[in-house]
Amino acid sequence: MSRWLGDKSLALAIAGIMSGVASIPAVAQSGAESDIEEVVVTGSYLRGSPLDAPSPVQVVDRSSIEAQGASQVWDVIKNLEINSGSISNEGADGGNAALGNLSGTANVNLRNLGENSTLTLVNGKRQVSAATTTPSGGEFVDINTIPLVMVDRVEVLTDGGSALYGSDAVAGVVNIIMRTEFEGLELYGDVQALEKEMGNQDRTASAIWGWASDSGNTNLVLAGEVFRRDAVPVTAARFYDNRSEFTAPVGGMGTLINQAAFGARVNPAYINQAAVDQAISEGGTSSLRYTDPLCDDLTAADGSALFWGTRTSQRGQPSSVCRENDAQWRLLNVGMERDSLSASFMHSFSEAAEFYSFAQWSKSDIERSDSGYVTARGPSMFLAAPGSHQGNPAWAGYSIGQPAELGYFAPAIGLSRPTAADIPNAPIALANGGPNVPMSANVQIGNFPRQGGNTNVNLTETVGVQAGVRGEFFAVNDRRFNYDVSYSWSGTSFELEYQTFQRDRAELAVNGLGGPNCTPNGVSDFDFLSARSHISPALPTFWDFLGGTFTQYYFPGFVHTTRESLSLALTSNNHGQDGCQFYNPFLTSVTDASLGNSQELIDWMTPTVRRADKRNKLAVFDAVLSGDLFQMSGGMAQFAVGAQYRQQNNKSRAPYLNDPGLPNAILGWGADGRPDEFHYVSNNYECSQCIFNYDHDRDVKAVFSEFSLPLINNVETQFALRWEDYGDSIGSEVTPKVAASWRPIDELLIRGSFSQSFRAPNVGVQREGLEASSITFRDPLRNQAVRAGLAAVDNANAQPNTTYTVGAPAPNIGNESANTYGLGFQWTPYGALEGLSVGADFWRFEVKDRVMPQPGISSIAQELVAFEAAAANPANYVLNSSLANDAAQPFQACDPVALEAQWGSSPDGSRNATGQVIPGSRLDCVVDPRSYVVPDVVRTQGSTEGALVTIVSSSINAGEVTADGVDLKLGYQWTTDMGRFRLSSDFTYVNQYKLSDVPGLELGLLETGVFDAAGTTGDGVLVRSLPDVKGNITLNWSSNSLQHSVTLISRYVGSYRDLAYRNNFENGNDFVRSVVSEKIDSYNSIDLQYSYVHEWGNPDLGTAIFTVGALDAFNATLPFRYAGALNYDATVFDGRGRRFYARALLQF
Repeated sequence: MSRWLGDKSLALAIAGIMSGVASIPAVAQSGAESDIEEVVVTGSYLRGSPLDAPSPVQVVDRSSIEAQGASQVWDVIKNLEINSGSISNEGADGGNAALGNLSGTANVNLRNLGENSTLTLVNGKRQVSAATTTPSGGEFVDINTIPLVMVDRVEVLTDGGSALYGSDAVAGVVNIIMRTEFEGLELYGDVQALEKEMGNQDRTASAIWGWASDSGNTNLVLAGEVFRRDAVPVTAARFYDNRSEFTAPVGGMGTLINQAAFGARVNPAYINQAAVDQAISEGGTSSLRYTDPLCDDLTAADGSALFWGTRTSQRGQPSSVCRENDAQWRLLNVGMERDSLSASFMHSFSEAAEFYSFAQWSKSDIERSDSGYVTARGPSMFLAAPGSHQGNPAWAGYSIGQPAELGYFAPAIGLSRPTAADIPNAPIALANGGPNVPMSANVQIGNFPRQGGNTNVNLTETVGVQAGVRGEFFAVNDRRFNYDVSYSWSGTSFELEYQTFQRDRAELAVNGLGGPNCTPNGVSDFDFLSARSHISPALPTFWDFLGGTFTQYYFPGFVHTTRESLSLALTSNNHGQDGCQFYNPFLTSVTDASLGNSQELIDWMTPTVRRADKRNKLAVFDAVLSGDLFQMSGGMAQFAVGAQYRQQNNKSRAPYLNDPGLPNAILGWGADGRPDEFHYVSNNYECSQCIFNYDHDRDVKAVFSEFSLPLINNVETQFALRWEDYGDSIGSEVTPKVAASWRPIDELLIRGSFSQSFRAPNVGVQREGLEASSITFRDPLRNQAVRAGLAAVDNANAQPNTTYTVGAPAPNIGNESANTYGLGFQWTPYGALEGLSVGADFWRFEVKDRVMPQPGISSIAQELVAFEAAAANPANYVLNSSLANDAAQPFQACDPVALEAQWGSSPDGSRNATGQVIPGSRLDCVVDPRSYVVPDVVRTQGSTEGALVTIVSSSINAGEVTADGVDLKLGYQWTTDMGRFRLSSDFTYVNQYKLSDVPGLELGLLETGVFDAAGTTGDGVLVRSLPDVKGNITLNWSSNSLQHSVTLISRYVGSYRDLAYRNNFENGNDFVRSVVSEKIDSYNSIDLQYSYVHEWGNPDLGTAIFTVGALDAFNATLPFRYAGALNYDATVFDGRGRRFYARALLQF
């Protein structure tokens, strides 16, 4: 059943279908000058000649859509040279790509000013935004929900449109016009396949039927479309070559707590000396590195050997985790099934009254079939088996590490302390091939080895209804007036189902207390952090040193391990017994059946829930009155006035794992050993702060006016003013627009415009904040010389750091606004040059108070201040080597003054010949990280590298974006005995896209000193990749009989700069440095199409049009960009390479 059946708002909308309003969509212009008709075009509510319109409007008609080989609306938008930075390709959305929050969706992003900043209309009416957002909080209309079969044309207003259309039209307006007057029947089929894997196809089948009464007063159009897309693995991609590396961890190895001072006796088989040697040779530390010893003996599902290490590991930090190749599970395109229905009905009662309506329904199902791998977001604490630690004879056999063994505190509640013989099946035990020490590791299943079978599902449904009455009448001295009153309602849903770990169950399972039939016999509220259960209370325990690390609070709702599960693991003695099961993270789980993870346990730990369950609704009432005013020297003055009322509702439901989650988890104990502090912890081990419960309403009302005053002949003017009120803290805005066009001679049109526009912040950003994501930025504290007080806290000494980001509400955030300037001309000469058209439009946007995510460096600004204060006190220093979890003496104090006298102040003086920091040297003496802890910034406890875990990043109003450039258009058409030819060219040049006065951006994008994003990759958050030159050249030929036609389209993207180059090079190993490049090369591809029109001998059979074509016909080489595994810029390029298509269109 439809998710919208029974919705009261929709029922009321249909019941009151005569009560609404909206602007009338544009009508295509006539081809002959003598037949020019005055119509309403996008960008104005007044009738006039499209040829003299004062605002630039690009039109992509249906013939152009078909010539491009488009199979969905996104294929049309992505080819617009003025569109840049859309998140539509898989892998283009950063942290959300893996979870598919945006899979299958597509959005418009004019001028790269943000998907928020382009208003997308359907038949001139607002459409509901998708019930999902981009990582930066951007809302957008999912244009892929619009059936291509029903699209007549796409009109793009390329200057600001807030004065007429309201909020969101900062960069312009895209108006998708439907085929509401179609007559006849069309049946259509299309197949598009990749050259490398012809079985991977896009398949479309559609039908449209239109009927008109004999009088022409009634029109009915019905259409349906079915779209199917096969999943495309990266192995089928154009970019896939010997530089590609798609590998993933096998097994569940984590950080081993191997501290000799604790009595640790690690299984030596786990020590990877080769990885240690590699780290030292690259200037890294000599810390031990570990690999599951079975890694060398096992093979992946395809028979290939498992291995450790990656070619792209950060210099000095080689990965020692066991891995396998997983390219077959990585998708360039997800599989998709989309069904669409649409209908249009119009009836004219007279010239004074015409009823019109349009309805559409679309449903998309996306299956993200993957490797079957499921992982927790953060680590859990695996306790050692009883007897793992060597006792200290001086302490009567006690050692510091023993309190981190299973059941150690069982005697405190009256149970016997278990021995190794009592728990014979602990996977972590030496006897079972385990490492024999405690471990911190992410819980994960389905990756030893990967065999597929896990399917995450995205479900999207969109419904829209538009209805209204419009007409023309004469009054007030026979002046002509037009009115349009309409109502539109649209709703959309987004559901993302996936498998995840239930935290409380997974945490029990890692310590042998898992499974549906297990009842731990310990207690969940024992204060193990303070407890003493050995010969002397004065002796320290494991938890004195590392209790804070393994119960660390990362951000709201997320901790390392809950105190309850550790309490149960430490006080129970029935681990792995009496129906209790161990989760085994080691490769012994596949080599020893007695240590394997049962399907019962896996199912118990990993429920399938909805990570997203959202509904958005939008209802709009519009009323417009326009007409003649009085005669002026240049013609008849016109006016338009209107009002609009919008009701928006956004609703989200979090799964039970997130809400209520674990609402009263223990945060601390009192002096009496009883819990006295509690907090919320998400029971979803993959996410907290990633989905919210909310039900938001937003009502907006507006009035506007528009005037055309032809002061002199051959001059068209436009004056518009709109008032729009959001209420609450957002308030109201008034936005004007002034535009004029002048035709000094018949062949030349000159036009110019100025407008102001605004965008209100998204309600979710304002009230909940950004959903959790990730970010990489240059962090001074990542540099050990800075942490040692030997280098300044500045960008010159910063190093890249990647962190999880958590949003925060921004209740006081305000609107962003923009001033937009335009100046252009259109030259269409007669005579010998007839058929030529030359045009240019110069544009400039000055956006102020931009709504944007807080830059990463800005989020840690308070911490940097606290660090500098702490660094001034020599008493705050400890040896960096003592910060590691396996340090013999944690937090060992050092004297920076004395060490500087011995080693000098140069960091290089504290390194050996291989670049490794010498233990106990001046560089090894760093500021104690406990001395500069501030709210909203969390660094990894036990890290010797200043690694970040979490920062809080809210949205802010900040700075200014100044963007300007020029759109160039050239066309020439001519006819010969050989046929009809048309040559056209459309190019956009972005002169600048400069960001200024953005807090945290004082050092430029990615701290490179670059503030102008034009011709760069941007930073991926504030601005996405923005090549400064984009365009296409199209050559079309058709026979004079129009039976044959050929289209060639050459698409060009100019070279641009990779701003991540410095970070990648500095931290890259030798392989990365050999392939990384600062320049992303230019790109040129060719699309080809041939079409044949066949008239059947029997007129009842209608006309058939057969088309074949090739996209990227010559398989152009994708410009290389070192950007993770993809090795190309997914926000700019399509990685699929050459695709062939064939289609048939039957017309009756």
